[in-house]
Amino acid sequence: MWMRGSEVVANKTKRIPSVFTVSLVFCSLLAVTEIVAKSNTLLTANADAVKILKDRLHYPELPAEIQARIKNMSASQPMVGLEADTAMAREWGLASIGFFDVFTRLVKPAKPQILDCSPKVTVAVIDTGVDYTHPELKNNVWINRGETGAWEPSKELAAKGYAYKCRDKSCNGIDDDGNGYVDDVVGWDFVHDIPLPFDTHGHGTHIAGIIGGSAANGMGTSGVCPNVSLMSLKYYDNSGSGYNNLTNTVRAIEYAVANGAHIINYSGGGSEPAPSERAAVELARRKGVLFVAAAGNDGRNNDKIPYFPASYPLDNIVSVASVNKLNHLLPSSNFGRTVHLAAPGLMILSTLPGGKFGTMSGTSQATAFASGAAALLASQGEKWDYHKVKKYLVDGAKPLSLSGEKAVIAGGLLSIPNSLEGQIAARSSENASIAAKDAVPKKPTL
Repeated sequence: MWMRGSEVVANKTKRIPSVFTVSLVFCSLLAVTEIVAKSNTLLTANADAVKILKDRLHYPELPAEIQARIKNMSASQPMVGLEADTAMAREWGLASIGFFDVFTRLVKPAKPQILDCSPKVTVAVIDTGVDYTHPELKNNVWINRGETGAWEPSKELAAKGYAYKCRDKSCNGIDDDGNGYVDDVVGWDFVHDIPLPFDTHGHGTHIAGIIGGSAANGMGTSGVCPNVSLMSLKYYDNSGSGYNNLTNTVRAIEYAVANGAHIINYSGGGSEPAPSERAAVELARRKGVLFVAAAGNDGRNNDKIPYFPASYPLDNIVSVASVNKLNHLLPSSNFGRTVHLAAPGLMILSTLPGGKFGTMSGTSQATAFASGAAALLASQGEKWDYHKVKKYLVDGAKPLSLSGEKAVIAGGLLSIPNSLEGQIAARSSENASIAAKDAVPKKPTL
């Protein structure tokens, strides 16, 4: 969970993320190391980006599985496997939200009315990037089809000395889909303005694993929606200012909206509202995008001291608090009537860069559970409508036994079975209403 304080510089409010701490109050992080890998073939926007990547960032190239999907436009993501995940028993969060009441240990639907998670649903993870080489994540990386397909340089380019050896839209140095970003085939790194959103910190990879880590592949654990498409958008600059991070946040939200995300997961925030950020979330609302945001890790009432973007009064926002194994609110978690529900957030096991696994704690992790649940609801064959998905999440939440002012959390604890049952009931009611209207005899026209 990024916590952004504020300072005023040149009359501009800046948001400054705090560093991670190895504690349970904020985000605990185990065995996160920066990945440094040599790469001979890099997706780049221009020669300067090549130099940055080779000389400073050392981002790894896209793995063969992603390259194959880029080259084969009809290729689909591998679906659920047949080997139980080795660490599934350690993932208490999935059990807490009732995941195994409706899915088997191989993450297959346990009831005929429930469908598998769909790769047609896209969740934008606006964070520190994602390790797209991780075995649990590489098969679920979103592919921008506007930047894929065979390509040959025009005569005009050849005459100008076009030197790229690439013969595919994914690496030709051209903005083929006209979205303002060159070769953004798997997302974007807004910190360095390059098309490889690789995670050198760990937080974004951890969040992505909770939302949509692969299931039943014999390793690790499973995401809540294990076949979802994960759009990685890297906004966090570890060495930059809070103002840069806020600017990158706005750009990332706008990118997610413009490029087809259904859900945005944003595990960050701060005490100061930002007009540009609110405008971006309002844009997402107008375009029908659900915005799932962390309630914050200050242990305070958001009704009294708001936390943004979770506290913007927009109906496409779902604000998420965090609880422990006993369904008690974490001491660090924010709360309030403006917080929609709670989800597991203590020592959550998930993916880490370099093919590793580890635990983190906080409302960041709780937010990821809610985003995964929203993606699962969006996979059930119903026409996408963020209003409905939010209603299923909030109405399906189980009541929490909280005391004092902390009892004002709206909804309660995220419940996969309750939300799915609510969705199934609503769909049945709608179908019955349509059938009843069709059965009414029409008066003859004279």
